[in-house]
Amino acid sequence: MALHPTFMIGYYTFKGGLRDRLVQSLLLTGLFFLLSTLVFSSFSMRQPLEVAINYSLATVQILTILVTLFLGLNLLSREIESRAGYLVMGQPISRTVYLLGKFCGLCLLSLLVVSFLGLCAAGGLLLVKLGLKDTPAIAWGNFFVAHIGIWMISLLLGAVTLLFTALATSAVLPFLMTIGVWFIGQSTQAVKNYLEAGLGEQQMPRFLNWLVTGSFYCFPNLSLFDFKTYAIYGLALPPLAVGYAMAYGTIYTMILLVLATTLFQHRDMT
Repeated sequence: MALHPTFMIGYYTFKGGLRDRLVQSLLLTGLFFLLSTLVFSSFSMRQPLEVAINYSLATVQILTILVTLFLGLNLLSREIESRAGYLVMGQPISRTVYLLGKFCGLCLLSLLVVSFLGLCAAGGLLLVKLGLKDTPAIAWGNFFVAHIGIWMISLLLGAVTLLFTALATSAVLPFLMTIGVWFIGQSTQAVKNYLEAGLGEQQMPRFLNWLVTGSFYCFPNLSLFDFKTYAIYGLALPPLAVGYAMAYGTIYTMILLVLATTLFQHRDMT
């Protein structure tokens, strides 16, 4: 039985991404940094395992986001600029199928990156634990959930990248705008908590309070997917918080894809 064109495009996008030198370089860099977990954990005499978990998860997140950003930009903008994608879109498939296929390939690539780096991180943590005595057990379930949260962030940013790429004619503007969304999404929850504590009303103009509140509801709240604290200290994961984060990320990603496909359908490709 023949596969749907969306999955076929996603499959070839995934294969092309594996041959990308950027992906290979970042994976090798991630392997080097994650294997150096033993060195960084030695900087703390009291909590070396906690430092190692924090360092590992932060490295996985940064490298995964970098891969997502650069691949998301190259998936569409490079093919449009070189007109290579015109051959595919010239076939009896819609632009929606083409764009969703690209996103499926990006999802598989980011999942591969998170899985590979997660395995390297787990290996580094085991090395740290072997060299220590009387250390608490690693909360592997929380560690796994933290990687799922990282993957959800990469999917959201990938959808944001495709949305901006569907609008812009170059790769520079979507890259800068996606970086901006990332920074805003990381900080909106903390700023909103600051305002709700009553401190912002005394030190910030009212229009700035409105701007922050509007940004909180318009931009993706990426702090929802940050489960590093639970993995570091072995805290009990609240199922409702995890379920809400997954549902929020899925719905928000779907909205972004609908907007991206709608704009891409009306884009002038001449």
